[in-house]
Amino acid sequence: MCYNMRPEANFKGVKMDKNINKPTEIQNNSKKFSWTDLPEGYECLSPMAGVTDTAFRQICKRHGADVVFTEMASANMMLNAPTRNAAFLHYEEWERPIIGQIMGGDAKTMAEAARVIEDMGFDGVDVNMGCPEKKIVGNACGSSLLRDADTAARIVEAMANAVNIPVSVKMRSGFYDSEIVQPQFAIRMQEAGAKALAIHPRTKEQAYRGSADWTVTRLIVENVQLPVGGSGDVTDRAAIERLRAETGVQGIWVARGAMGNPWIFERERTERPPLADVIATALEHARLMVKYKGPHGMIEMRKHLTWYFSGFQGAAALREQVKTVSTYEDLERLIEDHQLLERFAA
Repeated sequence: MCYNMRPEANFKGVKMDKNINKPTEIQNNSKKFSWTDLPEGYECLSPMAGVTDTAFRQICKRHGADVVFTEMASANMMLNAPTRNAAFLHYEEWERPIIGQIMGGDAKTMAEAARVIEDMGFDGVDVNMGCPEKKIVGNACGSSLLRDADTAARIVEAMANAVNIPVSVKMRSGFYDSEIVQPQFAIRMQEAGAKALAIHPRTKEQAYRGSADWTVTRLIVENVQLPVGGSGDVTDRAAIERLRAETGVQGIWVARGAMGNPWIFERERTERPPLADVIATALEHARLMVKYKGPHGMIEMRKHLTWYFSGFQGAAALREQVKTVSTYEDLERLIEDHQLLERFAA
């Protein structure tokens, strides 16, 4: 279902794009997607639960992301509640290449879910072997699989045999800080039929604390014959270049570094854009959220607004207020009340 969009806001100095869903070039999907066909140094919007829905993917795609991923989808949920798939996994054709990420701990179930992903027209299917959340790990999914390479390999093999689209794996260094399973785990995934790998070189125990150990990434690159994507502590263009130089990865999978910062995919950009551009992007994003999710889209948009609105005087107070935004009009009024554009122009 589509929702009627509010007419373009009349903010002086903010350029609104009326054709946000109509890029000038539509990709031809007649050719089967292959990770090896991507340009050297490709950059992905990495899958993030609650973040990488179609609205945010479109924003990042417009700013230069080469490949985008869906939010993590539960294989069990996909099969047990199939009516949910169309909305949760919705995408626009121009988002391609687009990969559907799924999580689960049973090979047969994951293979069946991979077929659903293929039937929905996705270019590839990714296996989540990195999520450290307690609820996911407790169901023998996500990073739990790092403790059982045999089960992980059976899942990848079953999926690879079930579909004609490439299977990729997003993983971590290991489950326990004391037991780094790479690069042996990556080699097992390659042998099982994975066509690409991505590594966030932190352990499950580490979660998002401390620093990512890029030496683990380098070890994987040196020991597999697959495209490897690097992730972890990728917060700006400088970090992207360092990760490439230090590890030799074929691609970069940007996750948290893209939240509130889709400009990270702009190759020539060296600093955050002017506040007027940030506001314009936030407004475009909000309109897309309402289009695809109705009124509830603005509730979900709140977290994105807290990420967009940072790094300028008064941002902290503004972030507190966006937590109460319920409609697109609320957001417009908030921007006007804070005179953000007037302060920028001054």
